[in-house]
Amino acid sequence: MSVLQASVGYLGKNIENDVETVQSLLKSKGFDPKGIDGVCGKDTIAAIRSFQATFMTNPDGLIEPGRKTWLKLAGTGGAATADLSPWCGDSARWSQEKKLQSMHPELRQKVAAVLQALAGRGFQPKVFYGWRSVAVQMQLYYQGNSKVKFSFHNAQHPDGIPNAYAADIVDSRFGWAPEAEQTGFWKALGEEAKELGLVWGGDWVNFRDWAHVQLVPNDELGRVKRESGL
Repeated sequence: MSVLQASVGYLGKNIENDVETVQSLLKSKGFDPKGIDGVCGKDTIAAIRSFQATFMTNPDGLIEPGRKTWLKLAGTGGAATADLSPWCGDSARWSQEKKLQSMHPELRQKVAAVLQALAGRGFQPKVFYGWRSVAVQMQLYYQGNSKVKFSFHNAQHPDGIPNAYAADIVDSRFGWAPEAEQTGFWKALGEEAKELGLVWGGDWVNFRDWAHVQLVPNDELGRVKRESGL
């Protein structure tokens, strides 16, 4: 296990060796601090907050020895480490941690930031789908709930490990009920997603997919499918 001598992050002591350790661990979990240089700048603090957003309601950007964020980052706290159990079963029922881990690293970081921003606006956001299987996608297609037989949700590494390029985000109180629109949740989701450069399904004219955000434009779907080996 890695060792942390003092606090790292916002208002931390930020000893160079400690910062390098934190930066390396963050990058290994898909939260890129934009360099491993021992300097705790805004990108490192942003990566810490994005990581914390996967298990904290109010990320503070600070990691302290022996505290919750450090234990999870170092791998002894469990929830924020990669889930090594088989990627099977109904992915809609996976934990929030597992859903985030099923995403492409860049999408994971941006979705975590969107969740944090929405929580800050008084909503109760959660990921409903990260990755989902092609079998589930086909079921949605034939039910008329999707326009495609392969979606960015289905993206994976060639070895079959999920690498989703899309996520569905809902307010846990409303799901897709009318209250999601009435309270302004869909509008807020679109604003926060687009602020981070994500594509929001609520902008689509032919099929308004309000909960849907994705990492790249629709014209890259063919490339993603090929890279997935599907």
